[in-house]
Amino acid sequence: MQTAPYLLVAFFLGIVMSIYLPMNSSVSSYLGSPIAASALFYTVALATTLAIFVYSGEYQALQKIKNVPKYLYLAGFISAFMIIGTTIIIPRIGARKFFILLVSGQILMAVLVSHLGILESPKDPVTLKKFIGAALVVTGAALSTS
Repeated sequence: MQTAPYLLVAFFLGIVMSIYLPMNSSVSSYLGSPIAASALFYTVALATTLAIFVYSGEYQALQKIKNVPKYLYLAGFISAFMIIGTTIIIPRIGARKFFILLVSGQILMAVLVSHLGILESPKDPVTLKKFIGAALVVTGAALSTS
């Protein structure tokens, strides 16, 4: 399997994330409400997703909705709190600190998720090298945000 294109897209998504989350915070300042900004964000996201869905023609996927475990619907709930939280936090601590802490938290949780194979993630056991790498990220985050 060619992984290079996926690695490039993942890198690009990191760049995009560093722009679009502060954009939602800016919308919040214009509207005067992080919740209204989140609602606008999700309205545009829903319209975009539906347009892509219609274009893809993958209508048969809707028949499988009943197969999705109910606890996985929490992803939408969590997403709403992530966007609202981001909208509130970035104007208070800045994008740099926010993203350093966000990525640090992601790395720590990703190590656990991958080690245990949680949520159908391929198992990737923690090694000393991986542990040291994660510890360095967290140490760097602590130094950078203090």
